[in-house]
Amino acid sequence: MKAVEDRIKRSLRKELLGKRRSLTPEQIAGKSAIITSRVLQSWEYQQARTVLLYADFDCEVATGDMIASALRDGKRVLLPRVRPGVPWLDLYFVEDVAKQVAPGSWNIPEPRPEACEPGSLADIECVIAPGIGFDIHGGRLGYGGGYYDRLLNSLTPAQARVAVGLGFELQLVHEVPRGFFDASVSIICTEMNLIDNR
Repeated sequence: MKAVEDRIKRSLRKELLGKRRSLTPEQIAGKSAIITSRVLQSWEYQQARTVLLYADFDCEVATGDMIASALRDGKRVLLPRVRPGVPWLDLYFVEDVAKQVAPGSWNIPEPRPEACEPGSLADIECVIAPGIGFDIHGGRLGYGGGYYDRLLNSLTPAQARVAVGLGFELQLVHEVPRGFFDASVSIICTEMNLIDNR
């Protein structure tokens, strides 16, 4: 059964990554600007003093303006870093992206541990998570490493209620295949919708 599920996930990842990569830089920038505006106006973001964001790569929803806005708003910004050899994300506070973030695992922009203060799950008051695909029930399809699944599954119920998945409208599917350990998000934000599935 798991082999079938894995095969479906691989096929869906390939399809959705192809769609995402078909977007032009101008389309990504325009759609990302709308998504950023939606997030910044959301209650989930507004109520948080500390926000877990991500630094985008490979045609993901661009988060540079979101990170900059959060810092201007006086929020504490956490960014994740892959821990080598361990399927877990370490969290670090970032105040200056230009000085504290550099390409890391798989060329993903990550905090430089020597330049940042470490954070923890307990610090999180809003989660902004990437994904390859989402469904309207909060199902999330990641890259397959399980990093965000472990993080999202480790949140308290209160933290999980403010977990927002970012994606373009073309990344929405009818149903994301879900295994036992696959985590969901409470809200999905695209350039056309803010879907609350709590």
